[in-house]
Amino acid sequence: MTPPDHPALAALLGLPAILYGRAVRLRNRLYDRPGLARAAGIPVISVGNLTVGGTGKTPVVAWLARRLLEDGRRPAVVSRGYGGRAGRGPLMVSRGEGPLASAANSGDEPYLLARSEPRLRVVVGSDRHAGAVAAREAGADVILLDDGFQHRRLARDLDIVLLDASNPFGNHRLLPAGLLREPVSGLSRADVVLITRSRSDERFSIIERVVTHYCPGGLLLRAGHRGVGFFDAEGRQVPRPERAAAFCGIGNPNRFRIDLESEGLVLTSFREFRDHRHYSNAEVEGLSAMAARHHVPLITTEKDHVRMVADGQIESLPQLLTYRIEAEIHDCEPLLQRIHETISGAARGTAR
Repeated sequence: MTPPDHPALAALLGLPAILYGRAVRLRNRLYDRPGLARAAGIPVISVGNLTVGGTGKTPVVAWLARRLLEDGRRPAVVSRGYGGRAGRGPLMVSRGEGPLASAANSGDEPYLLARSEPRLRVVVGSDRHAGAVAAREAGADVILLDDGFQHRRLARDLDIVLLDASNPFGNHRLLPAGLLREPVSGLSRADVVLITRSRSDERFSIIERVVTHYCPGGLLLRAGHRGVGFFDAEGRQVPRPERAAAFCGIGNPNRFRIDLESEGLVLTSFREFRDHRHYSNAEVEGLSAMAARHHVPLITTEKDHVRMVADGQIESLPQLLTYRIEAEIHDCEPLLQRIHETISGAARGTAR
């Protein structure tokens, strides 16, 4: 997702952005007062961002879930379930034994998390407090609140905020004139700021100055991602094709293109769609024709593949491949230590 770059359009959206900013600041001041946020009864770790669009949040949530499982914890992901049909919920997507709900009902990202890590509990619904309580009653002992930085009705013990290294502050304009969900000053609520899509040896002087100014006591860490490989419709890993056509409907489509090209693929064509896109039959036919013109396979993301399975469109694309990625936390030890301290501290507080 990109901000409006035409001066006239940016000016037209300036007033709505000002009004939106006032509403956000008022809401934040309200929730800064003690007692309004509702506790879940178990530790809550929020993973969110300042901007709309893709910052690599889902791979980070999956990474955190796996590490908590390896430590003997019983984590649950609580999500809005964007693009699904859960409504207020709570809809139990997984009780720790794989998906119970379809991607059409749960949304693509929660379903993908439940499928990729069957031991993980996953709950969706717009009422995140009810989702957290349902997860606790299903046996969870820690909540990962997916996309939770602006959802302040549920109290949290740790706020992790992701900033995309390529566009951390979304042109510094609030919605709808820019990509910011709230002012950059919102970083003052963060405990950990994770710079995603970064290398382990990179320095980010501007980001560091901004984070240090607003969040002087927080951890500033770096994360990237790596390609796992290419998979066919049956989920079997296959060799990388030399040439391919690609498409996606995600928050940062250009990142997907860069990832594929970094694997050495020659892309004969590439189509972008809006995030969480449910493709029409005509669009599916067009994608199939796009690949057929060059006699190459189609490649898409796991999220897009999940949606197309839910919509019954995979049979129309027999040559469809999926490219998988996973997060790499470059500074993982400080992050895991902070999470361990948070969970231990929350447990002591509950015991008192």
